Amino acid sequence: MMDRENMNEKPDVVEDETGYTCEKGDGVRSTPGKDLMAASAIGLISIFVMLLAARMPKPTGIYTHPGLLPFLTGLSLLAMAVGLAVRAIRMGGAKSPRATFSRSVRIYFSDIENHRTLLLIGLIVGYVVLIDLIPFELSLPTGFFVFQISSFELLSIVMLTLILKIFWRAALVRCLLISAGWIIALASAFRYAFYILMPGLT
Repeated sequence: MMDRENMNEKPDVVEDETGYTCEKGDGVRSTPGKDLMAASAIGLISIFVMLLAARMPKPTGIYTHPGLLPFLTGLSLLAMAVGLAVRAIRMGGAKSPRATFSRSVRIYFSDIENHRTLLLIGLIVGYVVLIDLIPFELSLPTGFFVFQISSFELLSIVMLTLILKIFWRAALVRCLLISAGWIIALASAFRYAFYILMPGLT
């Protein structure tokens, strides 16, 4: 039986020279400088995604714009990045940015998990660029229903399968089946239930 005092024990906290307090973990803790750099990176990626989404063709109006969903996603990330940046600056994150950046880069690249994170970011950026560069749509008549599939679905299935294979490390067939099932289900809901055109349509 677990001791009641241990159950109610609060996690240890650490406080740096700026008064920034966080829970003690595995020895690697966040600082205002790191939070500011993270917010900057997320903000730049968000703006890049929003620009690509805005460049997608607009068939009839803004509510059927194929880039509406990725644009709103990028806008949400940008808002969160701004909030994180403001908090970090108030906690002194803008002091000695060059030294903080250099130290954080060394710490970041010393962790193998961060290499995997960079790989994931590269895959997502490549995925967004490919959708913009390779637009097409196919119609597959089934006798009672015309099933439509675009480059968005195909590229999403391929990319999600690759991500699952790298990070989940399951069998390739299993990753492919899960990716295809989820992507087709979500895309069909947006396309046939909400009448929203998918990115990648010509």
